[in-house]
Amino acid sequence: MKTVSILLALAIGAACVAEDSQSRAKSLETRRLLMAAAELRTDDRIALLEKNVKTAPENRELRVALAEALVQKLRETGDGTYLKKAATLVDAVLAAQPKDVQALRLRNAIEMNLHRFPQVADYAETMLAENPSDAATWSLLGDALMEMGRYEQAGDTYQRMAALGGNLFSYNRMAYYQFVTGNAGAALGWMSQAVQAGSRSPENVAWCLSEMGDILFKTGKIPDAEFAFRQGLKTFPGYHRAHAGLARVEAAQGRLREAIEDLKKAQAVVPLPEYAGSLEALYEKTGDGENAVRERRLIDAVDTLMTVNGETANRNLALLYADSDRKLPRALQLAQAEFEVRNDVYSYDALSWALYKNGDAAGAARASRKATALGTPEPAFYFHAGIIALANGDREAARRDLERALALNPSFDVRNSPRAVSKLKELQQPLFQ
Repeated sequence: MKTVSILLALAIGAACVAEDSQSRAKSLETRRLLMAAAELRTDDRIALLEKNVKTAPENRELRVALAEALVQKLRETGDGTYLKKAATLVDAVLAAQPKDVQALRLRNAIEMNLHRFPQVADYAETMLAENPSDAATWSLLGDALMEMGRYEQAGDTYQRMAALGGNLFSYNRMAYYQFVTGNAGAALGWMSQAVQAGSRSPENVAWCLSEMGDILFKTGKIPDAEFAFRQGLKTFPGYHRAHAGLARVEAAQGRLREAIEDLKKAQAVVPLPEYAGSLEALYEKTGDGENAVRERRLIDAVDTLMTVNGETANRNLALLYADSDRKLPRALQLAQAEFEVRNDVYSYDALSWALYKNGDAAGAARASRKATALGTPEPAFYFHAGIIALANGDREAARRDLERALALNPSFDVRNSPRAVSKLKELQQPLFQ
């Protein structure tokens, strides 16, 4: 009996050693595969990971890596189907391993893309209670707080994030916080650090270059903005944000045909309604009524699709309708619904413009004060504020705000820059001749 027991123990031990050896081999194979995948373009990375997930559906690391690649593809294309696929993978991982940190982070990133900001904050706070050294989760918490208009808390959160180490993601968030809270110079400094930090994903760097270009453009540094956008296109050819930014530069310089071509390239990648709105304005400016009508129809089609899908909030669409004096009650609905999702300065700006266009000058003024409270260097904010102040009979405030808009960038918008110049000239004339 004793001999049998010893032999059985030896057999079990040998089996465990073999199983452990097999497990280590699989783990090593997975790590090699993930390292190889990380060096590939997003499409190739997705293809490689999908192939391996099919053969090893129980492999958590592969499923998480595939979900990460799908979220990256969403960033590049704006195609929501990638987000749905990523969410399915993450849900499956969490169903088997509810405490998987990578999957929990990814779940929160997905919630962020779905604009479920209070949920993002709740998830992040729960995760940080267990691991206060998780910089990625601090960053997502800060993002959610920014969208909810809780700027002081967001600033503290980003400081906690930055203290844990700097990289492209932490630097670009610090840049955004500084810009929104009125410090464009500091924002550019942080964004420069983000670009220098770099990333394995060219799109991440191109995004930062495009953000830098936006800040430069909004503060009137047109040649520098053009350089940033062109660098973005070199870094990630065909990047829609860089093409759209370059189009704004070209329009500001009077190169309208070039602006149209760049916007068409951006729209071909991601058909955002704001790209259609910019094209509509440029076609109107160049006398191309037929194409302007086509872009208006595209904007309306987006609105119809939103309604079918039960989506109620879209501040960008609200601004497009308000700017073109179309579907004004709808513009107000879209702007008001935004506050069910977020309460930031951009939402207040859209609400102020929609209220003004719908004849509520007093309500517009209240919303406009919220939009400009932080001194965010957005020329459109001050253009809207100036027109709204004039509607309320405050000529001095109107003059000050319009001057501020044009001082930031005298060519900030194809439609509204000329309107700002015209109104300011009127204000500079004496009331009584």
